[in-house]
Amino acid sequence: MKEKTENYTHYIITGLIMTLLAIAGLAIYSLSETQRLANAAELFNSERVARGSEIYQEQCTACHGADGEGGSGPALNNRTVLKNTLDNVFFSVIRSGVPGTQMPAWSVDFGGPLTDEDVRDVVALLRSWEPTAPEIVAQPYVPNAASGARLFFSTCAACHGEDGSGTPDAPRINDPQRLQSLPDDWYRGVIRNGRPAKGMPTWGTVLSPNQIEDLVMLLSAWREGQQVKPAYATAELLENALYALEQGDAESAALHIQHAEAVTSGPALEVLRNASAQIAAGDLAGAQATLAALRAEWPLGDAVAGVQIYSASCAACHGVQGEGGIGTALQNNAFIQSQTGGELLQFILAGRTGTAMAGFAGRLDETQIADLIAFLRLWQSAP
Repeated sequence: MKEKTENYTHYIITGLIMTLLAIAGLAIYSLSETQRLANAAELFNSERVARGSEIYQEQCTACHGADGEGGSGPALNNRTVLKNTLDNVFFSVIRSGVPGTQMPAWSVDFGGPLTDEDVRDVVALLRSWEPTAPEIVAQPYVPNAASGARLFFSTCAACHGEDGSGTPDAPRINDPQRLQSLPDDWYRGVIRNGRPAKGMPTWGTVLSPNQIEDLVMLLSAWREGQQVKPAYATAELLENALYALEQGDAESAALHIQHAEAVTSGPALEVLRNASAQIAAGDLAGAQATLAALRAEWPLGDAVAGVQIYSASCAACHGVQGEGGIGTALQNNAFIQSQTGGELLQFILAGRTGTAMAGFAGRLDETQIADLIAFLRLWQSAP
């Protein structure tokens, strides 16, 4: 009798179908889960951008413009900047600021108002601009030896001496013969990368490329035997002198005031001289009070002198009576009324990128701008 053979084909086909259905189900789930995660990430980033926008409007627009177009600070809504700057670089700059510039440290770790999450929110906003950011071609930076001299005093003088004449800890830098033996590129590299074995720290992680170029320009001027007067800013020197007095450091305070006297004229100069006399007499508390009062009123200008400066430098765009023209009207101007004297001074020096308002750095000194601001303040109470 022939033995009957069982047929398992239908079981195999059923199992195969079930397996295929399971694989298809997993694929569909994976696709839906991937989409769900992508949607969640997009929502999270959207919320982060929204928070960053609020922080930016509160903290950043005064310098960088309402839409990142730039102002006294550089344009951030710039395709080139966004393409070439990593998120962690933006994060670091916002957190700790840029020494020697108007860019302060914003992190709570450095005395600022923002947490690390706040900073990440702002970075997310900046990154969201990249797809539609315009291409803004930056004007080539022109190094300035006077700016380099001011930077040298604040960062290099401790080792190399205030005028580069050297100290027991570092060699003389302002020696024309020594400078002629080495090219600018050598000094540029040493400033950027340091010479650790010689005790020379790395400054490329602290100073901006433009600041390094200012220092190299200073060395070039010294190579030619030129005397360079530092481009001190009185407001900065006031802050430094006040800090020194708070620490009981009368010698440093006197030095800062001495530098301020060299770049100041008019009524502010007399106040500085009074503060110097108070320090010489040992009245540090009195000197501190004198300088604090000057800082609160700074820039202390002469409105009468400001009339001529306005006529020569501003009237062509803003009108003879501040009525406006190519530039905005300055009579009862809300922007002027909302800014401190120091903020207006920085704005006038830097100008506003992308507009006809060019900066006056190199054309007007701090005293002239102080006089101009004093004159413009008179118009803010005009009918």
